[in-house]
Order: sequence, then structure tokens, then C-alpha cells
Amino acid sequence: MILALLLALFQTPAAPLAPPPAQDGAWPRAEHVDVKVAVDGAVQWLVENQNQDGSWGTHESPRPIEVLASIPGSQEAFRVATTALCVIALRDSEQETPPVKAAIARALDFLLADFDVKRQSGMEHYNVWSFGYALQCFGEEIARDPESSRVPQLRAASAKIVERLGQYQTLDGGWGYLSLDAVPTYQPSFTSMSFTTATMLLGMQRARDVHVELPQKMVDRAVDHVRRSRLPDDSFLYGEYLKYRPRMDINETIGSACRTPACLLVLEGFGEKISKETYAKSLEKLLVLGRDYQKAGVRRPIPHESWYHISGYFYLYGHAYAAYVLEKLDREQQARFWPLLVDAVEYCREPDGSFWDYPLYSYHKPYGTAFALIALSRAQHFGLK
Repeated sequence: MILALLLALFQTPAAPLAPPPAQDGAWPRAEHVDVKVAVDGAVQWLVENQNQDGSWGTHESPRPIEVLASIPGSQEAFRVATTALCVIALRDSEQETPPVKAAIARALDFLLADFDVKRQSGMEHYNVWSFGYALQCFGEEIARDPESSRVPQLRAASAKIVERLGQYQTLDGGWGYLSLDAVPTYQPSFTSMSFTTATMLLGMQRARDVHVELPQKMVDRAVDHVRRSRLPDDSFLYGEYLKYRPRMDINETIGSACRTPACLLVLEGFGEKISKETYAKSLEKLLVLGRDYQKAGVRRPIPHESWYHISGYFYLYGHAYAAYVLEKLDREQQARFWPLLVDAVEYCREPDGSFWDYPLYSYHKPYGTAFALIALSRAQHFGLK
């Protein structure tokens, strides 16, 4: 499997195939879809598909070959990260029905008990994803209700996650999730990934906003990694190991389009000036120039097998962070981009109300639905019907 991952990243992909059609034979488009109906369907799917312990997602898979994710650590990491994302998304929906409140309460109980995921091995450290999204979730929970009885636990858990992120910070300053070509060390010695580092920093930003202490040296090293990953055209390297191959297709404008929003957000969040024009251009590249290339990678099971070495798991991640970016633009720009973003997200919608972009054990529907809900909730707040 490791060999397959490596070969996929360095081989020229075959002509992309279209994703499988929805059951009615046609993928919906924004002008034909009621955003409220999509939001309600996503919320209902999450509530109805929560595990008994409060988490979302499992190790079970209907596929004979899966992405490397050994037990127990890597599977625990996926489950914690997915659950934190689902809480974030349900909160963003602003639906406060008894079933939604109960689902969030069970999920928070699970996260506070199980957030501290250990690294599976020197090769697999997917647990950084669990830390990044749990930290964002906990920070947003504290900000939402500072008087909640859970706040002391949330603060203690956040401080522990910050400590763990320091332990797992890669030697180049950021965070990655696999060490494929390095000697396993206490601190990972293989490359950081720009978008992984951005995700960790956005979680830290939420923690900082509620006065969780962050080691300045750790933050500075991570921000510097993202800054070094930025190319003159505002694309971002996939990982620092590609710094001597900046024009490799995965680092090109289209290959970077799903990473760029998160990376720009983080640079601004930690002090760098990012203009509205730069943000708008990033959305133009994602939603117009690179739209069909992004869609070509959706649901293809081998990582990075599509054009520009795009992987399906880029898709809903990138569009969720694009929704955060859209909130920063002028209303005229928002009016142009929101329908395009909704159209892109709806491309992954299933008849049962869920969304997914990449097959991953049984985590893909809950994480995909969470990312979609983060984006669609913001479209609904804008007033898109």
C-alpha cells in the first residue's frame, strides 16, 4: 500500500473518469437545489448515523483495499477527527432541536474522553488530524458558551492538545501525517504538509481566541512553514519535500486550489496581510478555472491518481475552507461565488442526504457531510435559498 501511495504521487495520471452519477442519473446543481433542504438533510443524516458511543465513523470498509491506517492509533485518529468535525458542522447549522443537542452532547463526551490519540507508529501519525480538529472544536465550544460546565474540561483538553502538537511537530516546523522516507524519530523527521499545518494552526487560532496559551516558538515555526510553502502565484506546495520541484503539477495553481484557502486564512490569522483580491483570486482558481479538474478527482479510490495529482480527499476540505474565505469578501463578490460553491459541494451529495468525496473505511460519509454542512450553512446565512 505504501508503494501504491508513492507511485500515485509520482506517476502521470490516466485520463480522469467522471464520478459515479447519483441514483437519479444526474448530479444536482445549485440552481436546482434548495440549500435549506440540503442543510436539513445533512443534519438529519449526521444525527441518525452517530455511533452509540457518541462518535462518527468506523474502521469497517466494503472495499478489498484501503488506505494505510493501522489499528489502533490511526483508526482512533480518524474517528476523533471526524467526530470533532461533525460537532463543528452541527453547531454551524444553528439547528438546536433536541436530537441535535443530544448528538452534540454525546459527541463532546466522547471527545473529552478520547481526544488524546497516540501516534500509531513512526510512519503513521494521522493523530495530528484528531488534534487539529478537536482543538478547533473545543475552542469554538468555549467561545460559544463560556459559562458551560464543560469549559474547565475543554480548557484542560485544549492545553493537552497544544502540548501534543509540540511533541509531534515535524522538524521543518509544520505537521504531516505520514513519514514515508525518514528514520522514525520522537519528533517526525519527514516533511510537513502545507494544508495539514494550516489545519493545525486554524485550530490553534480558535484556542488562542479563548486564551489558551500557545508556545510562541511552536507557532512561529509552523507559520514560517506555511509562508515558505507559498509560491509567487499564491499557490502552496503540497509538502516541503517538493520545494525543489515547485512546478510539479500538484504544486501548480489547479493542483493547489483546494489547499490555498486554508493556507491563506492561516497566514492572515497569524499576522500577514491578505487582500480581498488575493482571496477572490483563490476562489476563482478553485471554483472557475480549476472546477472540472477538482471534480475529476472526486471518488477515485487511489490517492493522487487524477490530473495535477489531485486526490478526492482534497475536495470537500477545500470547499469548506473556501466558505470561510467567502465570508471575508464584499457582498458583490459573495453573490458571484456562493452559487458556484454550492454547486461544487452539491456535486458530492447522496440521495440519503450525506456527502462524500473519497472512500475511506466508513469515515468518508460523516467527514464529507460535515465539510459540506460547514459550507452550506454559510451559504444559507448569506441568504442563498
